[in-house]
Amino acid sequence: MIESTPFLEYQVPASLLELFQTQAEQKIQAEGWGKDGRPVEIKVHNFVQCWATEEAFKQILIQKKIKFRHRGLYFGDAAGAGADFTVSITRKEVSLGIRSLTADSFHKWKSVAYPEDRFQHEPEKIASYHVVCTFENHTVRFLGMMSKVELLQALQKSEVKYS
Repeated sequence: MIESTPFLEYQVPASLLELFQTQAEQKIQAEGWGKDGRPVEIKVHNFVQCWATEEAFKQILIQKKIKFRHRGLYFGDAAGAGADFTVSITRKEVSLGIRSLTADSFHKWKSVAYPEDRFQHEPEKIASYHVVCTFENHTVRFLGMMSKVELLQALQKSEVKYS
């Protein structure tokens, strides 16, 4: 049963969430996201959730004294985005992606979304490992990790849902 599993958790300070909110609003404004009618509130929420989970992971790596590189708050187009994190695993540098689930995806669907265009057209951009987490009420809960090899195998068998 998933509820009995001990998870790594991190409480994100309210002041940092407020900063992320402001940064997300500025990013959306700078990129002109709402000019064509796209839902600005949802995109702001997505950025805040993404940055909160990355910050939580960064803080856990620091607590555990694990050396890492982190791209930081990302601004710009998708082509310029780097790996969320780079860490050393068994003396080899690998990329880590953070996949953050919404509460609905975690509790109701028990699934992790992954962009089909990346799977189909840009597999070289998929991180070596993915750390899955959820963010609710200021708390980030880390659920587990999957390698790129395992992810690609699972995606070949999974149902494709278009948004």
